[in-house]
Order: sequence, then structure tokens, then C-alpha cells
Amino acid sequence: MPNKKRQPFYFFMLEVQKKQRERGKHYSLQEMPAIASPIWASMSKEEKAKYEEQAKRHNGQLGSSRKLVVKMPNKKRQPFYFFMLEVQKKQRERGKHYSLQEMPAIASPIWASMSKEEKAKYEEQAKRHNGQLGSSSSIKTCHGIDYTEVEREQRQAAKQQKTMKEDVRQMIKQAILAQKISSKTYFVIHINYFCQSRGSDGEPHYDAAELAILDFSLEDGIKRGMHTFMKLDTLPYGYSFEATRHTNDTHQLPLPPDTIGQTTIREAVLEVINFISEVDDDVCPPIFTFDDHIPVVRSIFDDVLSQLATANPGDVRIYSLSELLFHLKAATHSQAVIAAPQQPFASVFLAESYLERGTFDYAEGLPCEYHQEIDRVPNCSQTKIKGWAFSIIRSCAPDLGITFMEGKHEPMNTQPTPQPKIRDDESVFTATDLTSEANRSNFSHSAPIRNPWGAASQAPTGISSTANTSSYFNTTKDSSFANTDDFPLLRDIKRGKGRGNLL
Repeated sequence: MPNKKRQPFYFFMLEVQKKQRERGKHYSLQEMPAIASPIWASMSKEEKAKYEEQAKRHNGQLGSSRKLVVKMPNKKRQPFYFFMLEVQKKQRERGKHYSLQEMPAIASPIWASMSKEEKAKYEEQAKRHNGQLGSSSSIKTCHGIDYTEVEREQRQAAKQQKTMKEDVRQMIKQAILAQKISSKTYFVIHINYFCQSRGSDGEPHYDAAELAILDFSLEDGIKRGMHTFMKLDTLPYGYSFEATRHTNDTHQLPLPPDTIGQTTIREAVLEVINFISEVDDDVCPPIFTFDDHIPVVRSIFDDVLSQLATANPGDVRIYSLSELLFHLKAATHSQAVIAAPQQPFASVFLAESYLERGTFDYAEGLPCEYHQEIDRVPNCSQTKIKGWAFSIIRSCAPDLGITFMEGKHEPMNTQPTPQPKIRDDESVFTATDLTSEANRSNFSHSAPIRNPWGAASQAPTGISSTANTSSYFNTTKDSSFANTDDFPLLRDIKRGKGRGNLL
């Protein structure tokens, strides 16, 4: 097929597709218009100029003629061919020079009189030649890897992506049918690592530094959690600089052998499996993490589970958090008891962008003590998972009329999320009853829940709850924080008339 003229939007789609592939998400070109169109529509003319220039260059080169050089492939050879070459060589040694076109007439009578055992030598030569032809004609990558292997891995990744989408869709669908969309429990995980290295098989390998996991539901908010630092004796040989650079840019945990953790990655992964197995409705429910973090978590789990005789790495499913939010928001919007304050996401890409905002990166009660002390709050694994859970709850829970509690549905001392108003005909009380002074004493005002894990939660066995190893999240209010007189809340600030903010 001849090359076609392309529009600027086509080159923009290719760039978005490449970025998604780097994050472990493989979208076909047919799926890209739905993902890229909302972003393209919001771009300015200056931002689109880059892709318009690419389209001009591409379309201008179509008219230029280029000479196509075709190299004919080598042919497979029969045993008789190698016999002819041998006869031709012997005749040349005798001073008789026959061309290859003349050799069939000379060699055929001899070949016809030969036994099967005599022909076996030439049949073996033909097998070796044809076998080498098949291996040498295959396309290789710049690293010498057979391209058929690359295509196989791409097909496998696309299959995993398709399976993941279908599993998440079915999980939300079953929750709707069982009327458990608000009480359904989801698991969120994040793992910080020291460095990325390459194993003998060429696959990426990650040395874990910190692990945090929690479970939450829209109705109960954040319920349980587990957090731990890893113990690692040495780094892979030759990766000290890479580990130093990566840790300085991210979590700033001490490098091996000076790690602050006492838990090995094997112990931590087994505790994670015990943690998620406590849910009754599924033997091994999926664990969700941010899209570009899926390869990290999946690689670490595969390394540990592949060393256990009784475990199968495929039993632990690591799925996309934005895929969960996309389908969960669509479900809560369709099941909304009131007019939904926020519309569902047009694509998974927009759901991912929503989670990537980091709305709660600096909220109170999210990070561990270590990262709070060194002022690396946004890079803490505990901050990541709590922030993702709060973001999903803030997006989906208001559709179902769920009342928020501090520490469970939103961070401590945060500006309250506007709660939906239920129509008067849906309540057992009238609007007059709720605002009447006579009836105010009939309602008790419970204090906000400060500990989202609950007093009944117990630390998983095998991991201690010391400050330098692992612990349940501590969301109690820190008395060392300044009072509201030093740092007033945003809701206590009033706008002045052109003279700044007035307290």
C-alpha cells in the first residue's frame, strides 16, 4: 500500500501511544482516537504547531521518488544440488570445467544408481543448509534478540492488558448486581525501590526499599494498612551510582548496607498475600497501583513467588488503578441517589491524569514518620496509597450520598468535601425538623474518627511494628504541629477588597 497523507492529529496520536507504551499500557491505533481526542481539543495552536510541521514534512516527502532495492531470499536446496557441486569440483580437479547448468545431465545417471546410504551424506548437508537459512533469515533487534520473540512478548502483554480490563469490568459489574458497590473492598499498593538492574535474562529487576498497602471501600473509607521498610545487604554490582541518583531524586532512604528496615522482601510479599487473603469474597483479589508502577510491583512479586514451590506468580494480579477508577466512577454515576456532582471520565487516560494530580500529597496524617522528618512527604509509599484512595473516594462516594469522616474518607483537618443534598421526600425528616432548635438536641454529634484502621486492627504476624521496620499507619493528630493561630485553615481566611486576605 502506498503511503498516505497524514494530518497533524495522527502524529499526536503516535506520541501519546508511545508514552502509554512506556507506562506498560498497550493501546492499538484504533483505540487511540478516543484517548487522544479530548487532549487534542484542549491544546492551543502553539502546542499543535509541532505536529503540523511533522505532517508537512511527511506529506512533502511522498512526492519524492526513491529507488527500492529488493534482495531475493536464498532458496532451499535439495540433496542432489550438493551432490552436483561435489561432482563439479572433482571434474574441475581433472581439468574439466563444467558450468552448473551442464551438471544435471552429468550427475543424474550417477545419482540414480546410488544407494540410500550413499545419498544420506548429501541429505544431511541439505538439512543443515536449510536449517541455517531459516535461522539467519529471521529479523533481529539491535540487541540480537529474535524479532519473533519480541512479537510474542508484545502479544502476551496485549493479552494481559485485555484480561485486566475485562476482570475489572466484571468485578464492578458483579458488585452492582450484588448491590455492594459501596461496600466492595479494593487493595492499593506502592513499592519504592533502590535501583533498577538487568538480570541474566535481560528482564528488569528492582530492589525494593519500602512497601505500603491498604484496603478501602467507598462506604467505610480506608480501613486497614501495612507499611514496612526493606532490609537489603548489598546492591547489584555496578549499580551504586544509579541507586544513589534514584534515591536522591525520590524517597532518600539510606542505601545498603545501611538500610533502616529489618524485613526482607520475601517476608513482606508473604505478609501482603496474607493481608489480601483476609477478604472473604475472593481467594486472591487483585491489587491496584498506578499505571506506570505496575512493572515494578509485578517484577518484585514475580521474583519472590517464582522461588516458592507452592506459589504461582500468575495467582497475584497487579492491575491498573486508573482502570478501576474509570469503571467505578461510571458505576457510581449510574447508581447515583442524587444528581452526580462530577461526570464520569471520558477515558481511562483522563482517570489516570486525575490520580496523577497529587491532590493530597501534603495532607496531614499521610506520610510515615521517617519521610515526614526528612521532608520527603510526596515520595513516601504511604502517602501515595492514601492519596490515591482519598482521590477515588472523593470522586465516587458523593454519588452514593456517603457521609465523609476525617481520616477515613478524607485526610485529617482538610477542608470538608461538599456533601450532596438529599431531596426532602427521600428523608425521614423534613427540612424544618433538621433546622429546628427544638430538635437539635435529639442528634448526637460524634467526633471525627482519627484512626482509619480501627481499634480492632492488629498488625500482621511476622512483621514487627517498630518505628524503623513496619507498622500500621498512624493517623492520630500529632501534637507537635502548630496550632490554628499560627497556621489558620483556608476556610478561616476571608477575602479583602483589593488588600489581600483578612483573618
